[in-house]
Amino acid sequence: MKDALQTFGAALGALQSELDWELLGRCACEGDGSDFYDTQLRERILDTGLRLAEDIGRALGEAPGRSLYLGAEVAELPLVLAEQIVLGRRVDWLNLECEQTRELARAIRVVGERQSVELPLPRALELSHIEAGSCNHLWMVSVLTDPDHFPALHDELYERRSGPLATGRGSLEEDRERAQALIELLLTRAAPECVLSTSDEERGLIEPLAARSGWTLHFAPGGRISAVVGDRVRIGKLRRAGGRGGSMQRRS
Repeated sequence: MKDALQTFGAALGALQSELDWELLGRCACEGDGSDFYDTQLRERILDTGLRLAEDIGRALGEAPGRSLYLGAEVAELPLVLAEQIVLGRRVDWLNLECEQTRELARAIRVVGERQSVELPLPRALELSHIEAGSCNHLWMVSVLTDPDHFPALHDELYERRSGPLATGRGSLEEDRERAQALIELLLTRAAPECVLSTSDEERGLIEPLAARSGWTLHFAPGGRISAVVGDRVRIGKLRRAGGRGGSMQRRS
C-alpha cells in the first residue's frame, strides 16, 4: 500500500506540472479563460478530488472490480488515479473526443511513460463497448447538466429559464429523451451490487429510471460540492430489487 500511495502521489504531482492549464481554461470557458484554472482552483480540485476518492474507497470497501467514469474531466483525475493505482481496480474512462480530453490524454501518456506506470486514459467509446453488468462503481457527475450537450435540460435542472446563465437553447423534450436513454444504458453496465456517484440534479432523473428497471437505490447523507461546477456529489448504493439492504439510508 505504501508503494502504491507513493506512485499515486508522484503521478498526480507530475500531472499537475505537465498539464497545459491555460489551454484547459480556454476549453472550459467562453472567451479567453486562460487564467480560469488559477492556483486556488487547482488546489481546490486536488483537495476535493482526494476527499471524494476517500469517500468512494470507503463505499467500495475491499471489493475488487471495475469502475466506469462517464464524462469525467480534469476534476476527476485524483479519483481515477486513486482507484487504479491505490485500490488496484480496473478503470474505464469514457468521454467525447475534444481538445480538453486530448490534452488530458497527452499529459497522462507523458507521465505514465516517464514513470513507467499504467494510468487510465479518457477514451471516446460508446457505453455499448462496456460489458453489461461488469461495473461495481458508476460515476456520472455533471453530465446531464452540460450546457453544450444538454442545453435545455441544463436550464431546467438549474432553474435557469432566463438570465445570463441560461443557455436558451435546445428542446427540453429531446434532451430528456437522450438523457433517459443514456441513464438506462449506464444502468445496464452495473453489477448486481454497485456504487453510484452522481450529482443532486442528475439523481432526480436516475432514481425513477432505476426503480423502473428493478433496482433499489439508497444515497448516503451529506455529499461534497464539486470543485469546478459546484454541484453536490452524492454516493449511493445500487442493488437489484429484492436483495439485502445496505447501511446507507435514503435522505429524507
